[in-house]
Amino acid sequence: MQGNYSFTNADLGTIKGIGGTLSSTGQYSGTLGNIAVHGKTDTPDFQIASSGHAVPLHTEFHAIVDGTSGDTYLQPVNATFLHSSFTANGSVVRVSTPKGHDIELDVVLDHAQIEDLLRLGVRTDPPVMSGPVEMKTRLSLVPGDENLTDRLKLAGNFHVLRAHFANEKVQGKLDSLSLRSQWKPKEAQAHGEENVPVDLRGVFTLKDGVLSFSLLHFIVPGTHVDMTGDYSLDGKTFDFHGTARLDAKVSQMTTGWKSILLKPIDPFFSKDGAGTEVPIRITGTESEPRFGLDFGHKDEHENIGKNVDTGAKRD
Repeated sequence: MQGNYSFTNADLGTIKGIGGTLSSTGQYSGTLGNIAVHGKTDTPDFQIASSGHAVPLHTEFHAIVDGTSGDTYLQPVNATFLHSSFTANGSVVRVSTPKGHDIELDVVLDHAQIEDLLRLGVRTDPPVMSGPVEMKTRLSLVPGDENLTDRLKLAGNFHVLRAHFANEKVQGKLDSLSLRSQWKPKEAQAHGEENVPVDLRGVFTLKDGVLSFSLLHFIVPGTHVDMTGDYSLDGKTFDFHGTARLDAKVSQMTTGWKSILLKPIDPFFSKDGAGTEVPIRITGTESEPRFGLDFGHKDEHENIGKNVDTGAKRD
């Protein structure tokens, strides 16, 4: 068999958890049990219900379809949305328990922006951060009647280069932390416009609408931070704990008589070549993040390989 196909106005809203109107055109050829399909799709208003943000999604794909079962093997799908693109390879295979199709994809993002991913998957507006991102993840979607975001699982790693936070309070804490850790407490106290870039990388899983990070490492000039924790896709919860390693000593991060009084305690916080090493935390919500020292978790952090939060409430 061979031929062309086209269809329009496919309502993705019939799949609980996503939305949009999809159109597709392409060509097919082969035998009933092995049909090669080349095509493209356009969904000008694709959205994931958990975010509520519609984005234009375009794909071009090559697939092998078993016409006797409907099993489909994607080799590959090249997709673009907003200012980002990704490639996916994998399968959509019928299973009997629960009845439906099991989707397994390996997804690679080489040319993408973290703000685009956050806009697609997270309700928070504007997205909490911006910057180029590279990511590899395994995507699993099991059949069922539950919302798509409740059935979706991800496991992968990412690297965000030159990230900036949209929340001025978060970015301001990072700017102040960076200046103090570089022996510039006076500049930090002046609250100047620094807007330092953040190098952020991590290992994550997504399950039941919650992103869990077994490793979250980020660098700003003068500071290295390691954390573990959770972030809910609705933007309502941050819960991160870890360790910050700063180039400056405690007494060098402040000025005047405070600096003099703090000099005797410098040795207690200088570890493994760092001027200062302290446990810190980020908790709260996207709109009201809370930063602070986290001595209650200190022993735990040392055992699991140093977790961290960024920026303390006090000097």
